[in-house]
Amino acid sequence: MKTSVNLENAEITLEGIPPSNWSVILTNGRYTALVLYNGTGHSFYEHPTFNSIIKWIPKMNSQLGRFIYIKDMETDENWCLNLPLIYKFDTWKVNFGIGYLKIETIKNQISSELTYFVPVDKDLEYWLIKIKNESKRKKKLKIFSAVELSLGNLQPSILDPYAYELFVRTWVKDKTLYATKTLWNDKTTGKSEKSWDKIAFFSSDPAPESFDSLKSAFIGDGTIELPQAVKEGWCFESIANGREAVFAFQHEIEVEDDEEKEILISLGILNERTKPEAKIEIAKDDFKKMLLFYKNELIEKGVKIQTPDENINVFVNHWNKYQNWICFHWHRYSASNYVAGFDVVGFRDALQSILGILPLNQNICRERLLYLLKFQFKNGNTCHNFNPIDNFATPSNQSDDPLWLCITTFEYLKETGDFEILWQNFNYYNSDEESSVYEHLKRAIDFVLGLRGKHGLVLLRDGDWNDALNLAGINGIGESTLASMILLYTINEWIKLNKLLNIDVEKYEIERKNLFDSLNKHCYEEYKKLNNTGWFIRGFTDDGEKIGSYFSKEGKIYIEPQVWAVLSEACDEERKIKCLKSAIEFLESTYGFLLLDPAYTKPDEKLGIITRFVAGEKENASFFIHANAWAVMAFSTLTGEFKDKAFEIYSKLLPLRFLNDRRYKAEPFVYPQYICGKDSPHFGEASFTWLTSSPTWMFKAFYECICGIKPDYNGIRITKPVFPSNWDKILLKRIFRNCVYEFKFERTGEFHIKFDGQKLSENTLPLCGCGKIHLIEIFF
Repeated sequence: MKTSVNLENAEITLEGIPPSNWSVILTNGRYTALVLYNGTGHSFYEHPTFNSIIKWIPKMNSQLGRFIYIKDMETDENWCLNLPLIYKFDTWKVNFGIGYLKIETIKNQISSELTYFVPVDKDLEYWLIKIKNESKRKKKLKIFSAVELSLGNLQPSILDPYAYELFVRTWVKDKTLYATKTLWNDKTTGKSEKSWDKIAFFSSDPAPESFDSLKSAFIGDGTIELPQAVKEGWCFESIANGREAVFAFQHEIEVEDDEEKEILISLGILNERTKPEAKIEIAKDDFKKMLLFYKNELIEKGVKIQTPDENINVFVNHWNKYQNWICFHWHRYSASNYVAGFDVVGFRDALQSILGILPLNQNICRERLLYLLKFQFKNGNTCHNFNPIDNFATPSNQSDDPLWLCITTFEYLKETGDFEILWQNFNYYNSDEESSVYEHLKRAIDFVLGLRGKHGLVLLRDGDWNDALNLAGINGIGESTLASMILLYTINEWIKLNKLLNIDVEKYEIERKNLFDSLNKHCYEEYKKLNNTGWFIRGFTDDGEKIGSYFSKEGKIYIEPQVWAVLSEACDEERKIKCLKSAIEFLESTYGFLLLDPAYTKPDEKLGIITRFVAGEKENASFFIHANAWAVMAFSTLTGEFKDKAFEIYSKLLPLRFLNDRRYKAEPFVYPQYICGKDSPHFGEASFTWLTSSPTWMFKAFYECICGIKPDYNGIRITKPVFPSNWDKILLKRIFRNCVYEFKFERTGEFHIKFDGQKLSENTLPLCGCGKIHLIEIFF
């Protein structure tokens, strides 16, 4: 395996077989295609489990993927362009791009190029096939394209296939294949019996010579690796009513020496903006339009950096933004290479995904924020998950959920200055009563303030940000240090906002002091035997036992309360420094900070599922990227004590660092959820890529904390950057409230700022909204 990166367009080229199923997610916000390195994967429209198109079972290879087969009529040889493990190729490589995946092969002197992409304005995916003859003689080839269908509800098609096949209907018209189902359930619960209201189609340019839609006919006595139709050289014109369905076409081409022929396949959903018309030239135009869209809306928009490190430039300007884009549209749906799909969306996850797109597109973030507001209940609580098909939700039993509605709104206000949104009225999920967004936020804070235990801390209940601590507070007694710190952070921001609005917040200033005192009195511990080391415990169980204490048998220290002590201003500077020093001493390792240490080795009903994971995996002592992003943010505020530590941690986790690291296994161009910790038998292996909150927080950590460019209510606030010592000159472009700010960083040893040539006396840039370009010189 050899992997390289194109510094100009950020394309990642893989030669050989990856150590795991690398993938790319392609979407226009409605139609989505998960495409693995070999073309297999999932496609769906608007929802991965309700409107599934391609049958998809992760880690199983029993389905027809987006496969292209070639039959050489002269030699009778057959091969599949997507199966390098089965067929020996002279060349087989994959190019992962922003918005596309391209497979290139050479076999038997036939070269091919197979490009998958989703256009920006049509609900379909294109497969553009290019075949070139390099054999020095004319070739007659038959090309087969095939994919297996699920149609509608994904999970029943996997769990109860024989019954759900009975509702399959397929037909052909004008050499285009169509398919639907006569049974569809639209809710996570209940048994609504209705027909799927979508029609999938499969068309091509040129039109096919033959087709199949019945899987058993296409496969025959062959295999998925070599179906009967391919061996025979034609499809059987089968119709799949009541049986497993596929879409399959057969094309015949004659190719002169050094000549190239093209075939276009179009798979999609029939609707008002998508017709089953496949035209090669239109598809090529759509590909250019798609590349231009990502260039204008992601790569060049909002914020862009130029540093001495090309890997950082490529990753932050391209892949980090692209992953944020994918997570914004598909939140934390488990429709990835790891899980076939869940019905619901995480409320907390959907809110946090807004933060990664906020500098790029405030309009869609505003729309999403107001949509999520509808999932708040009259008492101020929110849901934990919701079903976007029918907007079904139930009240959350995790105390931090309502706070993320506040935090995301604060960030939106800082980015946009759109304070008018605060006074718009919206109803609650369980009530027709309307109140302002401001009142919604106030009720969220007041709700969590009412959820406190005997130590004055926020109740842990079913878990906090760390969902795996799901039993420690299940009886409504256990308390969470982290949730208390997130509440403290929220109150700090609430007070700051209200002072700007000239609204009295004496009540919250009292609550802030009480919470600060409770945290320091009950949660901070110093250990003389450890050279007076100190750290914040993780919380208390229902029976009063401390979590994350030196005296705990396992899980003696957690990273979250140490970094959130800094982010939430939960203690004085001396304690902040001790917390971060403890994190370095007891949690830092090869890939940043472990979530906790030592790992749990035995299940503990007092804590929860966190103790049931294999040691070093998931929340049980892995390198959780989300928490490491918070660590980068915390260390960046105390650079006098910790110097380059923030950048060091950020750099350790930069995905492109693992470009040819087989131990890492996962895609080296997007963030995973975690990397297996030192106690894991799979130490160094990354997992759960793409749909995670990691890219959002790492994006914020880089621009706002390492670069020191922080949006605030009254403008951009500049803090001293924490660039590595070998970076002397850096350029950064930031679009903010209708102005373009061009930042030039220069290392001089003295921190000061110039705005359009004039030295500033303060660190907040003047707000003007003039629409012009401003030069900001930052000397550090």
